[in-house]
Amino acid sequence: MGFLDNIFGNKEKKELETPAVKSITCEPKTIYSPLKGTVVPLSKVSDPVFAEEVMGPGVGINPEEGKLYAPVDGEIASVFPTGHAIGMTTGDGMEVLLHIGIDTVQLEGDGFHALVKQGDHVKAGELLVEFDCVKIKEKGYQTTTMVLVPNAAILGTMSQPHTGPVEPLDRLFDFQ
Repeated sequence: MGFLDNIFGNKEKKELETPAVKSITCEPKTIYSPLKGTVVPLSKVSDPVFAEEVMGPGVGINPEEGKLYAPVDGEIASVFPTGHAIGMTTGDGMEVLLHIGIDTVQLEGDGFHALVKQGDHVKAGELLVEFDCVKIKEKGYQTTTMVLVPNAAILGTMSQPHTGPVEPLDRLFDFQ
């Protein structure tokens, strides 16, 4: 049982097709951007739990639009009830945690619409969550979205992450 299963439990699996931004062939142990925006080093994120890599290494992305796409091919391991966080697992054993915003759990789902459920199988680029950037910011929260790999320690050495402007499915980092 992986880290994400421990947090969210494991439910029935099913297939689902959601709209995709584009299609790519994923390389093993590689994470692609789930958003259009600007990538920042995780150490620059204002929440210390993320900045100190407590939930795993990765990056933060300041989104330009409220669409979160699958950054890998895999199974939806968890969808937080408020829609602000998604966990995924890949066929090569990588766990991916996508967390929209800082402290956005406090919004109790207001401004978030998850399009997938636990157990769904998705391809990189499929739309997972729509979220209202304006509403989130108006309520006083940041929209910086974390892309994390909780089980990175068993995957090898993480490459230097891409920073700066990014489009959905641009390569972010990988493990060797």
